[in-house]
Amino acid sequence: MSYIDNKITVDEYLKNIQIKSMREQYASIIHQFDFFCTDEFNKTANQVLDDLATDWEEERNSNKIITVLNKFVQWCLNDHPEITYYHGKYNHIKRKIGKKNPSTVKLYVNKIRQLLDDVWNVEVNINKISRKIKIPKPEEEEPEAFTKEQMRIFLDSISNTKKLQFMILKDTGMRIQELCQIRKKDVEIGGKRVKISIQSRYTKTKRARICYITRETEPSFLRLYKSKEENELLFGTNEDSEVSKGAFQTSFAYYRDKIAKTHSEFGEKYQSSDRHKKTIHSIRSYTSTQCSIAIDETWGHEYIGHKKYLGQYIRNQDQFLEKFIRSENQLMIYDTIEVVDSDERVKKLEEEQAKSKQDMIALTDVMNQLSSIRADNMKKEQEIKELQEILANR
Repeated sequence: MSYIDNKITVDEYLKNIQIKSMREQYASIIHQFDFFCTDEFNKTANQVLDDLATDWEEERNSNKIITVLNKFVQWCLNDHPEITYYHGKYNHIKRKIGKKNPSTVKLYVNKIRQLLDDVWNVEVNINKISRKIKIPKPEEEEPEAFTKEQMRIFLDSISNTKKLQFMILKDTGMRIQELCQIRKKDVEIGGKRVKISIQSRYTKTKRARICYITRETEPSFLRLYKSKEENELLFGTNEDSEVSKGAFQTSFAYYRDKIAKTHSEFGEKYQSSDRHKKTIHSIRSYTSTQCSIAIDETWGHEYIGHKKYLGQYIRNQDQFLEKFIRSENQLMIYDTIEVVDSDERVKKLEEEQAKSKQDMIALTDVMNQLSSIRADNMKKEQEIKELQEILANR
């Protein structure tokens, strides 16, 4: 049926992607590929992909596709200061094309391959891509966790309206997008600690979990909680969590760059990728690290909901509050409480208490004996006095 078009446009393809973050990611990658095609071939991305698809249909050979993708890889791994573009809500923020991290380049290549498959019906074997496209192995560059001192500096440097949001991130280890979707109805305030239930639809892993708020954060949180309606977002600024997430990231970057002027460690970047060592994920890493110090590494991962530890989370939910309270002293910045953190210490305290009780009993016995002796002495003194009076009267 020739009257039915079996090919969709890139714009139509993007519109069919339901998840906004994924749609924006694809659009950004196509944008980068378009810069490459213009710079390398003086053609648009669509023109180059059209040409590759036509060549593949005629020859059923993917060599040219591999060649272009290899050129794209090398182009991405280098800076292009001569190429500038504008972005932002009003397209007023000027940027230059910088080199990309190898892991980012790998993502770019995979998405372009998928685009060729889904829009142009060009099938390129994934194994062939892996063998023939040379992408350097990325260096390990996990965001650095905040130390307690750095966490204090950061929190002391931000406005009061923003402070509570980052205090909650510190206590719970939530991802930003999770925090942006929390509603008043997800919170329970009647127990030993304020409990937040993160619904499965909020999470990256699509598995629900719980977390708690420390005692130092609770008063400020309860004031916010009482001001909200039952179904109202507590921290999200928009029903679209992607919009709220972007606002959080912008806010964090603003304060980080401001603090970096007086505390250089906040501005440090990785040499290989030019990425900041301190990102908003560093707060989540702080939570995991402090929980690991308080109990162990498994608990550190378990509490923040790492996918690998979800099985343990499901088995140990009844112990969560107890473990959180044992971790609370490590998580808190402004206040500290004495936390009993092991069975061995509990036993030691019980032994000391028992010894103190025995000492008190012994002391009571001595005091009773002294009291009896004092009473006997007083009786004898009275008898002597009476005898002295009898003798004096004779």
